[in-house]
Amino acid sequence: MKIVLQKVSQASVVVDSKVISSIKHGYMLLVGISIDDSMAEIDKLSKKVLSLRIFEDESRNLWKKNIKEANGEILSVSQFTLMAKTKKGTKPDFHLAQKGHIAKELYEEFLKLLRSDLGEEKVKDGEFGAMMSCSLTNEGPVTIILDSDQ
Repeated sequence: MKIVLQKVSQASVVVDSKVISSIKHGYMLLVGISIDDSMAEIDKLSKKVLSLRIFEDESRNLWKKNIKEANGEILSVSQFTLMAKTKKGTKPDFHLAQKGHIAKELYEEFLKLLRSDLGEEKVKDGEFGAMMSCSLTNEGPVTIILDSDQ
């Protein structure tokens, strides 16, 4: 499982020219699920996302607060292309990406874990399997890659 986590001041997802989700202050997550992933990886990385101290405190000291302490939101987008292998040739190889129906189940479990800690209204997502346009303003910029293998 791989996650690209970006600290944002705003983020949104558009499908068919309609904004389907948006947040102000928090994280934009791009989430890739591999054929080797199970609930163990989902649990591990959901805890990591929730516990990372990326936000500043009241004195503007960096790296002091996690997403909950900062009263932030999460906009998560399923992104199978994170599993691309590009070692050979010029066409990305996606054979390490989990099959759609299994990936969707695991992704929904990931969202459920985030929501159970942060709150239902604080965790939004895109539309699984849809062509989406994602927009964000990266703060910092802070971008962190999380990998369940590391």
